[in-house]
Amino acid sequence: MAGPTGRNWMVAVPFSNYPHEFAVRASTVLGSNLEVSITMREHGLAIRAGSNTRASGRCDQVEAMTGVGPCIDAMDEFKVQIVPNIAVETRWTEWKEQALQEGFVSAVGVPAFVEPGVSTALNLYARSADPWTPRLLAAADSYAQLVASAIRLRLEVAALEDAAAGLYSTMSDATVTERAIGAIMRANQCSEEAARHILDSASRRRNVGVREVAETVLRSLVFDGRDETGGMAERDTAEW
Repeated sequence: MAGPTGRNWMVAVPFSNYPHEFAVRASTVLGSNLEVSITMREHGLAIRAGSNTRASGRCDQVEAMTGVGPCIDAMDEFKVQIVPNIAVETRWTEWKEQALQEGFVSAVGVPAFVEPGVSTALNLYARSADPWTPRLLAAADSYAQLVASAIRLRLEVAALEDAAAGLYSTMSDATVTERAIGAIMRANQCSEEAARHILDSASRRRNVGVREVAETVLRSLVFDGRDETGGMAERDTAEW
């Protein structure tokens, strides 16, 4: 996808691998039959941050783009959302249709608090009916908290880097916004127009500046830019 200047946004933004790696390892920790995706929400802006399969990723992309789904409700209410049987679910129509198309039977969204304005949800998908035992749910909650801790650490490190080297503070508003739009496009697999709309909507809903929302996106999901290709090709091959 190219921006108005013809630049390829999907390649230009050096994307961080850590949410994807957490999603991949989750199936080992929680159960090899589970497919996992991680969604982050920053100032009301939902981003599919990482997935261990294309199918789970596509389901979370629908949630991120529509703003409705089990992981969105989980983060809204900070309450686990269990979907024992997707086929009879009456909420989240677009997500339900995508999940059924992917062959999923059951799902659960497990939220975790990162910091004010930032949360995450671990989304587990199963191709069998209602495997969500109390033990599995407890393990999923612990894992979601671990993911949240990693995101929190990433934000803290990025803030320190910015304070020391001015990685973002020296950028113009336009540059920060454009790089964030590229990150949103990469995460949600959407057009530049859709990504810009998502960013603007998040800013209006939270009554904060577009730059503040954009910087949070960059700090949590994007490397500092010193390696313009680092890890991206590997991520594309492994995940998409």
